[in-house]
Amino acid sequence: MIGLFGKKKIKTEELIPVYVQTIYDVINKGFGEIAGYINEEKEFEKSPNLSDKEHEWFLFIVYAGNLINLDNYFNKVESAQLRRLISKEIISFLGKDSDTTDQMLYDYEAFLKSLFDQNKNLNKAISMAIFHKYDLNKFQKEHFQKLNTPSPIVMKELNEMVDFFLWNWSDYLSKYKLVFTNNF
Repeated sequence: MIGLFGKKKIKTEELIPVYVQTIYDVINKGFGEIAGYINEEKEFEKSPNLSDKEHEWFLFIVYAGNLINLDNYFNKVESAQLRRLISKEIISFLGKDSDTTDQMLYDYEAFLKSLFDQNKNLNKAISMAIFHKYDLNKFQKEHFQKLNTPSPIVMKELNEMVDFFLWNWSDYLSKYKLVFTNNF
């Protein structure tokens, strides 16, 4: 259905499965790039040797980052509704224990939110989460190890790379009108 200003209307219930699947596909296709970059980065004294199969932490970091990103595009009520629907869909989609998955999503979102609150930059928060969850400090050059902070070179590259894992709400909302319902 075409709505206001020619934008196609889409219900949240129709979007959420596509949203979760699309982000999952990007994670599956893109984590190898992240791992490859980290493994080959010359700023590390030795390679962390991340494998393509070590993407579960990354999966939760990216989903949590996308949940936090909702607040940049929606009011509090809409954001809360989307967060509930998306969380429910992620739990169903992953097919894991619902209580465990729900708790992991909550924990990752809280962790990422604490990093985000430090600098108000979501890409940097996601990059820092990767740095911490994959314990990359122990692979850095001694100077940065002692400071317990990521090399600026590594952070700059990761910040650019993680942008590809965030849903592009600006583009999406320029084409579609999201219709919120009370079914949550």
